[in-house]
Amino acid sequence: MKQLPPLRAIRAFEACYRLRSFTRAANSLNVQQPAISHQIRNLEDDLQTKLFTKHGAAIVPTDEADAYYEAIAAALNDIATASERLRSSNRNDNEISLATYPGIAAYWLLPKTQLLREKYPDLIMRVTTMEKNSDILLENVDCAIVFGDGNWKGFHAVKLIDEAVIPVAAPKVAEQYQHLSGKDLLEKGPIIYLEDEEERWLGWKEWAEKFAPEYGKINKLTSTSNYGLAINQALLGHGIALGWTGVVKDFVETGALVPLNFPIMQTNNGYYLVAKEGFFHTEMSENLLNLLRDQSTVIS
Repeated sequence: MKQLPPLRAIRAFEACYRLRSFTRAANSLNVQQPAISHQIRNLEDDLQTKLFTKHGAAIVPTDEADAYYEAIAAALNDIATASERLRSSNRNDNEISLATYPGIAAYWLLPKTQLLREKYPDLIMRVTTMEKNSDILLENVDCAIVFGDGNWKGFHAVKLIDEAVIPVAAPKVAEQYQHLSGKDLLEKGPIIYLEDEEERWLGWKEWAEKFAPEYGKINKLTSTSNYGLAINQALLGHGIALGWTGVVKDFVETGALVPLNFPIMQTNNGYYLVAKEGFFHTEMSENLLNLLRDQSTVIS
């Protein structure tokens, strides 16, 4: 146990790695930005290696940071899951339990919750993540952010994000492939392919049918079932991902990701805040809903 680095430093590293920003990591952990920088320096001293380099407003993990995150991510998730099970029997009125997907939690939800904490300093938000809709048990949480058409029997749903996607890549990758047609992009570009056993959302196959119906074979650089990992690979410059515009908006604004020169593809589906009707009748839940809806502006 003496070989373990400080837990605060690990939490800071995990947040910085996910969010690619010391400022956003600080907001998600409800601390000041210098505190995050201090914890990262402590961890780098402990591990005797550089973890991040700065590129404008964004930070980029080193190869050592990539390897370290891959090694500890599963353990951190196990700790969070086990802890949540124990907390569930000791909740109070200042707590909100929310379930969603890992990518939505990491890249969209958590960076915004600081605004809610400013209004409710005693608020405790318990966020659990699941990959599949079938694993998100709505009756076991106060609310959930899930993808669908807005119809959940016995529950009330409010749309937060439209299903609107566009290919995105790191600046150097975008510059290299920006000029390609849809067909050439699929066949020659390094495509980061998001797999979905439940066939819920728009993917590269649907995008190909609209923008390159004559394509041959998709050049899959890598495949993953985790949206967060797909966006992470794009941020690292490893390929081109389909980004939900409302989720990657911050990365586009900072220049960490660049949309390729194609129209946005959209359906009537989207991400909804789903809960029992009574959940929406409290001041805290109304503020949560307003916060999430106000922050859902997509790329124009």
